Amino acid sequence: MGIFNKGSNSKPTDSSRTTIISEGSFISGELKFKGSVHIDGEVEGSIMCENVVTVGKNGKVRGKISAEKIIINGYVEGNADCNSVEILSGGKFTGEITYNEITIEPKGIFEGTVKLKTGKIKSIKEAKEENEATG
Repeated sequence: MGIFNKGSNSKPTDSSRTTIISEGSFISGELKFKGSVHIDGEVEGSIMCENVVTVGKNGKVRGKISAEKIIINGYVEGNADCNSVEILSGGKFTGEITYNEITIEPKGIFEGTVKLKTGKIKSIKEAKEENEATG
């Protein structure tokens, strides 16, 4: 299938759309995406994305990110509001994350605060007591 495929009238679904902000690009402002976005350039401002925001190893984001999932392999400074966040071994996040699920790989860097969306964070003692009561 070529870039200019005239033989197909079907449109891609929102989940298959990915916008690429390539290395060397600088974008400032409020950005909104229906699909996903992959950032290898620099973005300053707010990003609102219905699916996945991926910050590649050369990507830099300063501002607020709201998305279903955020994958960081570059640098992010600001606030993030998402269901799931992954900080990969080459990634660094500085700021505040509001999340349901977080993964930080070895050598991934996180500096800041986290807030769990789905309720109260349990202490180790509370989790142990709950485990003993149910099991």
